[in-house]
Amino acid sequence: MPQKIREIKFKDKDFPAVLREIHNPPVQIFVWSKSSALPSADHFLSIVGTRRCSAYGEEILRKIVAGLSPHGFGTVSGMAIGIDTVAADASLINKIPTIAVLGSGLGRKAFYPKINWRLAEKIVEEGGAVISEYEPDFMATQYSFPQRNRIISGLSPATLVVEAPEKSGALITAKFALEQNRDVLAVPGSAFGANSLGTNRLIKQGAGLVTEADDVLKAYGLAVEPPLGGSTAKLKLDLSPEEKQIFNILTEPMDMDSLIRKSKMPAHTAMGIIGLMEIRGIIKKLGNEYIKQ
Repeated sequence: MPQKIREIKFKDKDFPAVLREIHNPPVQIFVWSKSSALPSADHFLSIVGTRRCSAYGEEILRKIVAGLSPHGFGTVSGMAIGIDTVAADASLINKIPTIAVLGSGLGRKAFYPKINWRLAEKIVEEGGAVISEYEPDFMATQYSFPQRNRIISGLSPATLVVEAPEKSGALITAKFALEQNRDVLAVPGSAFGANSLGTNRLIKQGAGLVTEADDVLKAYGLAVEPPLGGSTAKLKLDLSPEEKQIFNILTEPMDMDSLIRKSKMPAHTAMGIIGLMEIRGIIKKLGNEYIKQ
């Protein structure tokens, strides 16, 4: 697909108004899209996280994005592998407008990461946009990624951090969000998981705790309809095949090792699913054993 790249300078009327407000705004942005402007949505949510996301991180993010789809949301992410890729893919699946912000130029030779070139094409084909403040032939550097993070946070009223180790670029984006007077939201995780150290610390410091789409809606001041038949009943209707497998195995109190062994899933996959089910209130832990809610 031939690229249609347009330069929008700070003084141009099409320059995003939300980026005019931030400290050190880009002097121009290059936009690869079908139209001459960025996609529109009632609300945008920036999503960031580790490149080495877990099955748990991917699953909960996909459920959050799916839950936001009926409420006029668009997403912003950074096009890196891991959480960024999941955010963009989930947005496309749910027909949500999405914007990817690169730390490289938009040209084919400079584009980074190259593995996501086809994903970028799909974003553009579906009416989204891939943008950068750098010239199309600019090759990414170790400094260009932290710098572009201020644009990711600047495009939305809130930034959601899904998984982040203690030293993570996602935490840089969260810092930019706070400096820009934006909200920071975070998905909690295991106290023992390296990918949760950053997000759990953000929550301790006051970030909004997010385990489902309703938490994002509340952060945006949007009304949330009470679920029919109780929240747990609603969640049980929305179980993935793997979650149903765990749920059906749990006919009696069972420890983590027994659940993993009986599920016959890879240990890291089963642990992620079990952790997500606990957060969603479908199962709970009593001592060392899990039971159905």
